Amino acid sequence: MHRTYFLHFFWLFWVKMAVQDGNLVLNPGFEKLRAGGKYPICSYAQNDMIFDESVADWNTSGGMTPDLIIWKSDKYGDCFFPKPHGGENALGLITYLPGMDLGRLYDFHEAVQGKLRFPLMPGQQYEVSFFIQQADSVAINHLQVLYGEKQQIFPTAAGNLGICFTYNSSTWLDQDEIQPQVLFKEPVVTRQGEWLQIRDTFVPDRPFLYFIVGNFFKDKDTPTTLENSDEIGQFNLAQTGFAQKKKRLAYYLVDDFSVVPIEKKKAPVASTIATELKKKKSYIFKNVNFETGKWDLLPGALPELDGLADFLQKNPEIKVEIGGHTDDIGSEEANRVLSENRAEAVYNYLISKKIAVGRLDFKGYGEGQPVAPNDTPVGRLQNRRVECRVR
Repeated sequence: MHRTYFLHFFWLFWVKMAVQDGNLVLNPGFEKLRAGGKYPICSYAQNDMIFDESVADWNTSGGMTPDLIIWKSDKYGDCFFPKPHGGENALGLITYLPGMDLGRLYDFHEAVQGKLRFPLMPGQQYEVSFFIQQADSVAINHLQVLYGEKQQIFPTAAGNLGICFTYNSSTWLDQDEIQPQVLFKEPVVTRQGEWLQIRDTFVPDRPFLYFIVGNFFKDKDTPTTLENSDEIGQFNLAQTGFAQKKKRLAYYLVDDFSVVPIEKKKAPVASTIATELKKKKSYIFKNVNFETGKWDLLPGALPELDGLADFLQKNPEIKVEIGGHTDDIGSEEANRVLSENRAEAVYNYLISKKIAVGRLDFKGYGEGQPVAPNDTPVGRLQNRRVECRVR
C-alpha cells in the first residue's frame, strides 16, 4: 500500500473513532489521579511538582502552580472552593496578575498542558469548549493566604484566555512566542457560583496532540473589568515596598474540557434526490441493497425511499420508473426476474407512502444495462443497483 494512502487511511480511521467516541481530551474533568499522588483536598498547590505528580494526563507548563481543586470537606468539615462543574475535581488558574503588583518584571500567569487521545487531523474542523467560573472570593483568599490579611486585593475578570495546540509536549513556555489558535479576547464574566460554557471552532494545519491553556499575552494588553486599573498601576509604581502594592488578580475555575471533531453536514437525502432527478432525470440509490438472491427491503434503504416519496409528494406532476439491475453472475432469465422483484419491492413501498399507482412503474432489466465492466468485484457491485428515472 502506498505510504501516503496508508497514512490518510489511518487519519480517517482516527477521525471516525473520535466522532464515535466524542471528546478527544484525556481526563477532561481532572477526575483521574495518578497512583501515589498526594495532592491535599480543598487546598492550593504549594509547588509546581505537586500538580504534575497528582493529575493524570495533565502537567503544568512554565513551572507555575495551578491548583487542583479536590472538592471534599477539609478537617474543619468545609471547603472554601466553589463546587466543580462535574465530579469532585476542577482546575484553578491565575490568568492575570501584573508583574508591577509583585515588584517583578514579568506578569504571573498559570498554564496547564493537556493531551488528546488521537492527533488532530489537518483540515478537519473541531469544536473546543470548556466550563469556566470567575472565582473572586478564591482570588482574595488565595493572596491573603500568601501575603496576609492586610494585603489589598482587587479581583477582576480578565480576557485573553487562550488555547494553544502543539505538536510536542512542552514543559516551559516563552509567552512571547505563543500564538493560541483559540482565543477568548474579552473578559470572561460569571456570577458567583455560575458555570459558563464557552466554545469556539478551529481547523488545525498540523496533527497536534497536545494543548496548553492560559493567558499568553502581557497584562498591559489584557482587557479586564477593573475600572480603576490604571490608577492602581500608577499607585504601585510609586510604592517601594511589596506589601504596599495593591494586587490585581483574575482567578478562574475551569472544568470539563472538550475537543470534538465536527462532522461535515450532508445535504438531506430528499434534497439530493430532488437535485439529481431535476438535473439528470435519474437517481441511482446508494443504500437500497439486498441480501443475495432476495428482494426484501432492508432498514438501511428506508431513508432514501422516504426521500423519494417526499420528492414525489411535492412534485405531483412527475412520474417515475423504478428499474432493477444485476451483474452477469447467474443466468440471464434469473437475473431479469431477480431485478424485477427488487424494483417491485421499491414500487410497493412508494405506494404504501400514498404515491398514486398511475405515477409509478417498475421494470427488471437484469444484466442488460451495465454501467461498469463485470470482470471486477467493483464493477459488478456498481451494476447491482436500483435506479429511478423520470418518465
